[in-house]
Amino acid sequence: MLERWADYMFGLPEAVQLAVFCVHGLFVFGLSFGLLKLFNARSREIVQWMPVGPFFASISMVFALFLAFHAADIWSHKRDAERAFIHAGTSIQRFDELVGPTQLNVPAARALLRLYVETVTQDEWANHRNQQSSDRAEAVLRDLQAVSVQLAKELPGPTATQINTLLNEISRTRSDRLWIGKNHTEGVTWLAVLLIGLMTHLAVASVHLDRPRAGALALGLFSATTTIAYWSLGVVDDPYRHLSSLDPMTWLN
Repeated sequence: MLERWADYMFGLPEAVQLAVFCVHGLFVFGLSFGLLKLFNARSREIVQWMPVGPFFASISMVFALFLAFHAADIWSHKRDAERAFIHAGTSIQRFDELVGPTQLNVPAARALLRLYVETVTQDEWANHRNQQSSDRAEAVLRDLQAVSVQLAKELPGPTATQINTLLNEISRTRSDRLWIGKNHTEGVTWLAVLLIGLMTHLAVASVHLDRPRAGALALGLFSATTTIAYWSLGVVDDPYRHLSSLDPMTWLN
């Protein structure tokens, strides 16, 4: 359920995500400042409730570490997705050249390769955003493997090895792409970051119990900062959200 919600959330347009994180920031600010005002108004010995100043650093350090590790995972998935795309394109272009008219001239293999790219583009990229494999693409890839195996029997050893290597690379990069598309969002990690962020807001409020105006300013600045941080990660959480910038049809150009 959590993963499904996270996938939906980070598939939304950038402006909508910004609005959601702004609402979250206002909610966290309101909750933290409300507790600050409640303690300030109800407690006659407010100093007795106030933690010492350095206490805030311990919680903010945990939040900063969690946010940094989470950001590193998101950017790592993005780099892996781009790397898989480039490697798949290189392997497909080399395979296309190898079975093309200037080299081995195998029209059947070249036609299956183009059908595979078209099927991947339509089914896995456009329809499923790389979160689900296509049976049609899998069938075409099996047909391409069968043609390649038959072709390898008739060719010299080095050429047959090259064909098998390129085909294995095409299959591997497809598996990498589908794994990244299905597992790029860590819903539990996002929940942990948001909860620790809330605790950090409460820590900011706790060290300003005797100064509500200063606390409001500090909470406002911190809420704006965390909102920008969350949004900047949310818009890149799904590495395939901008499909136009990673068009598989360019593999055949």
